[in-house]
Amino acid sequence: MTTPHITPSSLEDPFYYLRNMQQVIRFCLTRYSDLLQSGERGLLTRMLNLHEPAQGLLVRLIMRKGCLFRTDKLSYNEIPDLNEALAELAEAELIELTPPVTLTELCALARREECAQLAQYLLPEHSVPASARKRDLETMLLDKLSPGAQPLMQWWPEASFDIIKLACTDLFDRLRLIFFGNLHQDWTEFVLTGLGLQQFEPVPLSEHSRPFHVRAEVDVMLALYRLQERLTTEPVADLCQHLPGPVDCEWIEYRRHKLLFQLGREAEREGNTTLALALHERSQYREAPIRALRLREKSDDPARVAVLAQQALAQITQPEARLGLYRIWQRSAKKAGLTVPASPATGVPVSQLLLARPEQDGVEAAVAAHFAGKHTRLFHVENRLFNGLFALLFWPALFAPVRGAFFNPFQAGPADLYRPGFITARKSMINAGFAALANDEYQTQIIERYQQKQGISCSFVHWPGLPLELVELALAVIPAAHLEIVFRHLLLDLRHHRRGMPDLIELNAQAGRYRLIEVKGPGDRLQDHQRLWITAMRDHGLPVSVCKVSWQA
Repeated sequence: MTTPHITPSSLEDPFYYLRNMQQVIRFCLTRYSDLLQSGERGLLTRMLNLHEPAQGLLVRLIMRKGCLFRTDKLSYNEIPDLNEALAELAEAELIELTPPVTLTELCALARREECAQLAQYLLPEHSVPASARKRDLETMLLDKLSPGAQPLMQWWPEASFDIIKLACTDLFDRLRLIFFGNLHQDWTEFVLTGLGLQQFEPVPLSEHSRPFHVRAEVDVMLALYRLQERLTTEPVADLCQHLPGPVDCEWIEYRRHKLLFQLGREAEREGNTTLALALHERSQYREAPIRALRLREKSDDPARVAVLAQQALAQITQPEARLGLYRIWQRSAKKAGLTVPASPATGVPVSQLLLARPEQDGVEAAVAAHFAGKHTRLFHVENRLFNGLFALLFWPALFAPVRGAFFNPFQAGPADLYRPGFITARKSMINAGFAALANDEYQTQIIERYQQKQGISCSFVHWPGLPLELVELALAVIPAAHLEIVFRHLLLDLRHHRRGMPDLIELNAQAGRYRLIEVKGPGDRLQDHQRLWITAMRDHGLPVSVCKVSWQA
């Protein structure tokens, strides 16, 4: 399938946001036509055939929150005749000019003074206190009147404004899900962006790699998001009745199991421990087993909990998750009078350093200046160096056209980066990266890729913090075996291991030596994720140390 091309629109064009949205619509009509019903395709086509001001107004409304709007709040320089644009949108069935509204909706749109006038009109026999708050006025109206919906003019003929309703919200939510792969991103961050300011890696989007293959999959994802939106306002037991069943699609099934976990957490907050435990034990989301065991800790036999924690440890490989399971195992074994298992070795030697406090620079800069020498250079890298080298070596894997990874041409990385199947779906490409490390091709590959991909948005590369000089020095000094150790540890848990690496790298090209330094200022301490990184590095012989700084009096 030929991927529809989207060209950045000039910000000097007053309708630049419309140009961007038009391209999104054409992209979806071309690439995902079979996921839209004929009526939906017809509505989008009618929209594209409207006059520019009407199209622009529609996009402005779509980008705003909600679907009900006061016409006196709609004022845009590029739309000179608002009424003409509204009439055109109404004729195309994209908005309603006199929609029925409830009192709650009407009060939400009205100011406090207008709510007081509305109360005086609808309840003439009641006195309205001058100091009444808007919430109190709404309560007064709802206590006395029917909550049903009717047009504004039937509620309040004297209203000084009109209300319109966006009639295509569901359709554009569906488009947003198809285009972004989620409903967390909204249209404003795309259509109001100068897309030309960023470069993106072109990923071939084939029929096989399309995230959605059938409309029913989009329906399931929409249902999952709608349930998530209701999490904090409705009882979890009621929401569970509407949870979709298993789906034969790995990335959608992952999202379903994540929602199971979120439902379980909300059930915990409600105090419904039985339901929470059942939901966590149904979920395959990575944090669910730990939450389930923590709930069992409160009521189950400690010996049984210890056995369950030990069984979970045999199945889970992520170090952070294993650390949590070890702690549950230790607590439960101790309560049961069993042999308490030893904690994973996470002890880290710490060296003390007394320095003069700099006037402006931070503690990392002070340590770097202290250790710098004629042939020794220090760089403040934190996570930028190894994440950047990882991305450059495994670039083909990061931007592989895997199903559920790329929805549109404007992604800085795959959407499945943190899903369990990320490595499995790219096994041959990841193996090829490690093979390059083994036969010394990696240095040439990384340098060439650095030059080819410079400036392309990548979620693992911070280009300003990864100068070519640093890359070349690091590759000249750090052994390939050490890079492999770091990259394999990173792949154990990309979400958590992409942070927590040591602050500084000390490079001595003349001696062919390097050292990693984690800096801790006064009052600072190692976090779990930092301790696990340092332990993994020390266990494999990487030169890493922790430097605790105190300031001279």
